[in-house]
Amino acid sequence: MNPTLEIFSQGEEIVTGQTVDTNAAWLSQKAVACGFTVTRHTAVGDKLDDLIVLLQDISQRADCCICTGGLGPTSDDLTAEAVAYAFNIPLEFDEIAFEQISRFFAQRNRAMPESNRKQAMLPQGAERIDNEWGTAPGFSLTYGRCWFAFLPGVPLEMKHLFHDRILPKLSTRFLLQPGQLITIKTLGLGESAIQERINSIEIPAQVQLGFRAGADDVQTKLLFPFDYPET
Repeated sequence: MNPTLEIFSQGEEIVTGQTVDTNAAWLSQKAVACGFTVTRHTAVGDKLDDLIVLLQDISQRADCCICTGGLGPTSDDLTAEAVAYAFNIPLEFDEIAFEQISRFFAQRNRAMPESNRKQAMLPQGAERIDNEWGTAPGFSLTYGRCWFAFLPGVPLEMKHLFHDRILPKLSTRFLLQPGQLITIKTLGLGESAIQERINSIEIPAQVQLGFRAGADDVQTKLLFPFDYPET
């Protein structure tokens, strides 16, 4: 059975619809390609209590969770604080993270606001994820049954960190065996008509069946597990 993965996005701009959460879709595609079973996407606004409850729930039900957003320097960036409360872990000042943030501003001949010091406060015992593309370092830790990776919400930074920092860790932490996805595109038939025709076919329980209706076609998707016998 493939390990399960959840994607958790933090930000009031996401839950209010001001920003489309493209991070979750991109991460899902990467996770499925790696061999994870993605079970949930969750978005939470800038409310500390909601973040705490969600983190505690995920720690009990998922094998892995990729979290994006909430690592900035402002008062509505609450991810590290929520982790501290949820898992009863104190925050501590990370000197190396602070040096990296300071250097980011110095290289651009800009004064660093005092508020950016907050970004160097990381949960005790967490592994820092260095970020050369912005001021927000990520971090990872294990709590309960789940390994968490916390990444900045800026898509460019998130993608770089996922490729360079997270992917190598996933391959060593989890037994990942990607399945095979087959997509059949159909023109001139609706979803219901395709479903009726498929009803006469016995699809094995371990094969996931799904549909995606577009403007011009319907895509029927069959996801086969890695160990499904070839015929």
